[in-house]
Amino acid sequence: MTFSWKAAGIFVLSWLIVALGQPAWSPWLAPIAACIGYALFWKLAAEIPFSKKRFWTATGWFSAVQLIQLSWMTSVEFQGFYILLVYFAVAFWLGLQFGLVTLFIDKIPMVATAACWTLLEWARLYVLCGFTWNPVGLSLSAFAMPMQAASIFGILGLSFLVILTNLAFWKKRRGVAVSLALFPYVFGIIHTALHAEKIDQSQTMTIGLVQTGLLPSQKIPIDGFSKDFIPPAQQWHRIINLLKDTKEPMDLVVLPEFSVPLSANYDAYPGSVVRFILEDVFGEEAVKNIGMNQKTKVSNQFWVRSIGKLFKTDVIAGLEAEDEGHHFSSAFYCQHDHDKVHRYDKQILLPLAEYVPFEWVKSLTRAYGISEFFTHGKESKVFGGKVPLSMSICYEETFSHLMRQSRQKGANLFVNLTNDNWYPNSRLPQQHFDHARLRAIENGVPMVRACNTGVTAAVDSLGRIIGQIVDEKTAGVLVAKVPLYHYSTLYSLWGDWGIVLLSSFFLLICFYSGGFRLKRCSHPS
Repeated sequence: MTFSWKAAGIFVLSWLIVALGQPAWSPWLAPIAACIGYALFWKLAAEIPFSKKRFWTATGWFSAVQLIQLSWMTSVEFQGFYILLVYFAVAFWLGLQFGLVTLFIDKIPMVATAACWTLLEWARLYVLCGFTWNPVGLSLSAFAMPMQAASIFGILGLSFLVILTNLAFWKKRRGVAVSLALFPYVFGIIHTALHAEKIDQSQTMTIGLVQTGLLPSQKIPIDGFSKDFIPPAQQWHRIINLLKDTKEPMDLVVLPEFSVPLSANYDAYPGSVVRFILEDVFGEEAVKNIGMNQKTKVSNQFWVRSIGKLFKTDVIAGLEAEDEGHHFSSAFYCQHDHDKVHRYDKQILLPLAEYVPFEWVKSLTRAYGISEFFTHGKESKVFGGKVPLSMSICYEETFSHLMRQSRQKGANLFVNLTNDNWYPNSRLPQQHFDHARLRAIENGVPMVRACNTGVTAAVDSLGRIIGQIVDEKTAGVLVAKVPLYHYSTLYSLWGDWGIVLLSSFFLLICFYSGGFRLKRCSHPS
């Protein structure tokens, strides 16, 4: 391929379409990216002979795509400049995967290329980098109809479809390309028609989702931000005042991950201070029956149970737990009419923020107020109540197979507790929410999520938004009437293994049928 202004224009155009073709950036570009964004680039790449030049051109192009889509990592206010090294490393690593696939686009059949890419995305979860962000199938989730196709093979199935559709347009298989492009919309219309009326007629559950609107420096003391810190007792005062402003009874209140600092059972609050705060909000008479001795100290778990008793509602709160010398990022579930407290421990921890693979990294994270690290939880759990529900914490909801485990155990409602406030003024909260909606569709269950700084939201089992708080600076309670209708999906039946086995089958068929043509070929057949 020789340089020309036309080629340069197509290169930049394809990059812009794919980089911005996600629901968090430009919903209207997303369907274009899903059909021809990659095809435009492959039209240029195919003119480069099978060589290192093609590989590095594709690697650079896709790395540049990721630099846009992962730009939330450039929010260094609380993370520090080390995060920029992670940012460039991850973008380059994803670029290498795309470069490898592009190297063979004119050597193997379309279905084999789509299968290769899908298996690479799946492998990221386990052996490549454990990174769930930015599967190419996310471009099909900008609108309600096409995203329903995730109920068949999950997000990986959407990625397979996006790559195959783009290949068909590039190779000018117009009938195949148009059919593939229309399929998720046609399926979505039929799928929605089957379930929408049942959702509208189903029993509902009134859930209050608390968004604290606090940044890390307001929640915990951080060097250089000491003036921002709000003492934990005052943080509880704010939360209770937010809940007091709600005007209707709630079946469940959900507080975000790391609702307040300090371990759940650490008696840090003088009883006299707690009683003063509760009486200030509810009055002296209402506080008489919560069973508190003013002469003793109480813990965060006491605050949670008090909220349940005073509002006559079940409560889920994200708090730190300490058990036999181990620390956990946990979700506590307190039913107001039961004494037992249920606990779920976060299974997938964030590197650097919640655990470190090497001791020397601790000195780096300590400079940003992170001095303690967590232990991984062991299993998904389902808890009873008005409806069987499961809990996930933050990043966990981007792992399809983990959320499916809860569904397999009987969960009919997903509850997520998130803390995205380490990257303020970025697109991280919206991108995180875009992933979350797909988990509801994949498993056919409604989902609610409470976040410190957004996006706090509730969606039904079709992934349709019931209500949301988008502004990360807003402190408030989203009260949502969540339809409890749920249904079985093909994805909940076979999980990621459906598309993984199908992709592996396509590769084997192509291999044994001689479909791999490792000879020089510079133009699509």
